[in-house]
Amino acid sequence: MTQPPRFRAVISDLDGVVYRGAQPIPSAVEAFQAWAARGVPFAFVTNNSTRSASDVSDKINAMGIPTTPRQIVTSAMVAARRLADLVPPGAPVQVVGADNLARITRDHGYEVCKDGGAAVLVGLDQRFTYDTLARAQRAILNGAVFLGTNPDLRIPVEGGVIPGAGTLLRAIEAATGVSPIVVGKPQPDLIHDALGILGADTSDTVMIGDQLATDIAAGQAAGLRTVRVRTGVSDPGPSTITPDYDAETLDALLG
Repeated sequence: MTQPPRFRAVISDLDGVVYRGAQPIPSAVEAFQAWAARGVPFAFVTNNSTRSASDVSDKINAMGIPTTPRQIVTSAMVAARRLADLVPPGAPVQVVGADNLARITRDHGYEVCKDGGAAVLVGLDQRFTYDTLARAQRAILNGAVFLGTNPDLRIPVEGGVIPGAGTLLRAIEAATGVSPIVVGKPQPDLIHDALGILGADTSDTVMIGDQLATDIAAGQAAGLRTVRVRTGVSDPGPSTITPDYDAETLDALLG
């Protein structure tokens, strides 16, 4: 597609699209401010499980994009709900992740434990250690469900990238020989939730992201037209995944 797609609603990734670490991406701020002024509804979907919806909306608002927590769908929210399909309420769950992931797990009625457990829920954990790996390994080899928030190997930050939750999933998979169930992008779960929030139809909605293997693949799996923006991860991604439109910066979508 040589021209930007026409749309009535927007679903967008955050890291690498709206900001890199703590720094807003000016072209994205301009685009979302313009859509807000025009009454174009938008929601954000993020594989980052370390922040709550309120934390994320506060960060985006501080950058000048008017957003409420209701417009945010995180992988932590979706993963905690998915637990209900895998283990009974009240079961002990070993959480490998940030405090936010543990809190959401408790809020959904599960006991968070340090060792053992009926499930091991893994997200981005900057405190990950060899002991963490060993505890997760023991639980999974003893039959615990292995659930991951997202498969991202890299996260864009100022000046480069840092390892994502996918690197931890791969380490635990190597240690156990068990592949995780993953709920974040490229699975379409977050996109479906965002469509419900917006009350939008797939034919009128565009999915925006910087990573082909996660953002664009998830949008396509949900039946949306997709836009890749080149302000985030520079990895070219799988050659088998092609967005409907490729933009250097997000303001290219402003007509």
